[in-house]
Amino acid sequence: MKDHYSLLAPYYNSLTKLVFGNELKHAKSHFAENISNKKILIIGGGDGLDYRDFQDQLAGDYWEISGSMLNRAKVNLAESKLTFCLGYFQAKPHKLYDEIWLHFVLDTMQDDEITVLLQEIKKSLTAEGRIHIADFFEPKNAYQRFLNKGMITFFRIAANHRRTGIPDYEQLLFAEHWQKSSEKEFVGGWVKAQLWQSG
Repeated sequence: MKDHYSLLAPYYNSLTKLVFGNELKHAKSHFAENISNKKILIIGGGDGLDYRDFQDQLAGDYWEISGSMLNRAKVNLAESKLTFCLGYFQAKPHKLYDEIWLHFVLDTMQDDEITVLLQEIKKSLTAEGRIHIADFFEPKNAYQRFLNKGMITFFRIAANHRRTGIPDYEQLLFAEHWQKSSEKEFVGGWVKAQLWQSG
C-alpha cells in the first residue's frame, strides 16, 4: 500500500497550526471527557500529536493507512495504552469500543467508502457507544470557500485525495440510522465536532 503522506508527514501538523492555530486540535478534543475507563478506536489519527496531552487516558486501537504518520503517532503517544495498526479498519467479532473517533478523515473518503466504514463501525460499538466526528463542513463565507478549494486541490495533488468537495456527512449518517446527540462549531462553523449514536 503506497504511503501518500510520506512527504507531508514531517510538516503536516505545523502547516495545520499555521493556517488554523489550535482550532482543529480543540475540535478533536472537545468531547474527549471521562475517557480513562473507555476503550477507544481512533481511525485516521495521523501523527497523534493533538492527543498527546491526554495520552495517558487513551486505551484501545489506533488505525492509520499512512505508515509514516503511524510511526510518528507511536512516538507521540508512547505513554498511551493504544495498539497501533497499519491499514484500513475492519470490524472484528466480539471486539467492541465505547467510542470511535473519526477526526478529519471522512473528508478524504468517497461517499460509498464512508457508508461502508459506518457499517463496519456499527458492528464495533457497545450498546451505549458513540462516534465522535470532527471535520470540515460546508464553508460559510467567500474566504472559507477560497481556502477550502485550495486545500482540496493541494491534497488531491500531494496526497492523492479523490474528493472534489465536502461530503454531506449528516445525510450519510442519517441514511445509516445514526442519531446526532451533540455538536460544537469551530472556525466560524466551517469545522464541527459532533457526537452520534446508533439509532
